[in-house]
Amino acid sequence: MNTRITEEYRVLHNVAQILQNPGDLIKILQKTMKALTEFEGLQVENKAGIFLTDNKEKVLRLLTTYGDFSREFIEKEQMVPFGDCLCGRVAVSGELLMSESCYSDSRHDRLYSDMTPHGHYIVPLISFEKLVGVLFLYTNTHPSWYQHSQEVLLSIGGLIANTIERKQIDEELDAHRNRLEEIVSSRTQDLVQSKEQYRRLNNEIQTVREEEKSRLSREVHDQLGQALTALKMDTIHVDKKLSANQIDLKNQVKSMTRTIDETIKSVQHIATELRPPVLDAFGLCEAISWQAKEYENRHGIKFNLNCLQDHVEIDKNLQTALFRIFQEAVTNILRHANASHVQVRMNHEKNTLIFAIGDNGIGITEKDIENPESLGLIGIKERVYPWGGQVNFESSSGKGTLLIISIPLMKQ
Repeated sequence: MNTRITEEYRVLHNVAQILQNPGDLIKILQKTMKALTEFEGLQVENKAGIFLTDNKEKVLRLLTTYGDFSREFIEKEQMVPFGDCLCGRVAVSGELLMSESCYSDSRHDRLYSDMTPHGHYIVPLISFEKLVGVLFLYTNTHPSWYQHSQEVLLSIGGLIANTIERKQIDEELDAHRNRLEEIVSSRTQDLVQSKEQYRRLNNEIQTVREEEKSRLSREVHDQLGQALTALKMDTIHVDKKLSANQIDLKNQVKSMTRTIDETIKSVQHIATELRPPVLDAFGLCEAISWQAKEYENRHGIKFNLNCLQDHVEIDKNLQTALFRIFQEAVTNILRHANASHVQVRMNHEKNTLIFAIGDNGIGITEKDIENPESLGLIGIKERVYPWGGQVNFESSSGKGTLLIISIPLMKQ
């Protein structure tokens, strides 16, 4: 039992890491399917594939496969109508489906000349209650079904769906950037409008990514954390049941408990890194205070915080933007400024929110500020743009840098 749960969360963590990697979507999905086929608990063959939904045409379209499929299968499975065969049924129901044999299951109505007997797991890929596609895994016929951990397969399906949607948005952004370059070269008069579209799309991407981080953070913290805590209680219970002369077993149980404790810390760290719970629970100032302490513990840099959020009502999305700006600014300070102290101030002057971050480092030049390759500084400006925010730098050589963000409160 304990080994099974450990293996489940090992494969779930492995899949989550693969899906977070940058790069080509197809390669990432094939690595994910490879990890699943290597998961012994599922008893699957070395075959898997992913369909994407086409809601307009009411069909599934084959995106990619992993393993040795025949040419006949690849050609005929390019499109599967909703409701047709096993995958089409999952596209309609949105529920996980398992089949013991392609020949004895009446729902499996797409057969091929070279088909050998096999079973299936058909997993819906759902992101924010939207069916993105379907994952199918081949198994031996009449396997010992993995019914006790269907939630693991559904969680993996959710992670895959989120990655596909994120990559699709990134592809849309890349396509938009390419179109933007063409527009700039041929129709300069359209530049302002195109830049506005880019910014809106970029803002949408930031929102989707924050929602995805929040979802992953909750899922990792709640599901993994609770399961690991229960597992630790089980090991403690087993330790109490062992007699004093069962030294080897008691040592092994204690080792398992230590491993579980370390894993719980890792789970908590991963969830917090994705999105600090304190940001949603207590707001921007408490989140900055927490993050500052983390930086102090890791890097030895000191912080002086003067945050007056209680006197200003700030939109939740703006709080997220300012928190990410704080992280980006401190990251730049740690990398480039050679500073020992950072000051953070937030207050309102007249109808303007002032958010300022200063350091006592070596300073920043105007050339660096205007450098188009300074993506961190560009990102800071883009994050406050939806609220009509302005970003200014005050710096001189050897006297540190002050980042000042001004946001009109009337525009929130």
